[in-house]
Amino acid sequence: MQGCAGDGVEMRRTFVVDITHGGKPLPGVSVEVRGFGGENHNVQLFSGVTARNGNVNVGELLPGNYWLYAEFLGIPAGRECFHVAPSSSRSAKKRIAYEWGDLAPGFRRMAGRLVDSQPGHGDSAIMNIIHRVDVPIAHAKMKLQNPITAAVYSTESDAGGHFAFGDIPPGTYVLHVEAGTVTDGRDYESTDLLVALGNTAKRDALQLSRHEGGATDCGGTYLELRNDPT
Repeated sequence: MQGCAGDGVEMRRTFVVDITHGGKPLPGVSVEVRGFGGENHNVQLFSGVTARNGNVNVGELLPGNYWLYAEFLGIPAGRECFHVAPSSSRSAKKRIAYEWGDLAPGFRRMAGRLVDSQPGHGDSAIMNIIHRVDVPIAHAKMKLQNPITAAVYSTESDAGGHFAFGDIPPGTYVLHVEAGTVTDGRDYESTDLLVALGNTAKRDALQLSRHEGGATDCGGTYLELRNDPT
């Protein structure tokens, strides 16, 4: 769990979480509240799902510090630390609102390549790190899901790591990638990415590269979008 500066915003003991997508209510978003500090640290104290109006009611929370997490199809909608005072002040909020899917990178085609960026094989360890080698990730199962229509499209990367979903309607999608095969046997965790398909997008295709967690992130091994197109 992350740190929380100043105990976060003050919320009432009962409040509403409101999730939208494209300015419209988004049902089915998972909302979770966990304790922060004390005997309830990281303990789940509330869990719910947004209704057709995009809302879920949270409460009745006791005074204390908390973290709120909202997620849909593996993609965060928002996360926020907050506190509940023994006696709510006038500034205590009754509602938290998030817009899901507003930061999706755009592409003209749902096609590209999966690679594992590995160190080079020369005599210099430093140069091997600088001059990395892209090794294809083969036979990775991939799924595109439209969050509004629930339409699902599937494909699999070939021996060279290339993939293509074919003719897909424009829109925002969640791209789910399951583990594939790399020549040295290394593997990675399944990955969920938010992407948008549109004819006016600047990037032509997706380039997905295996990423290893380090000291500055949450760890794990997963795929991330790279800027260089295939």
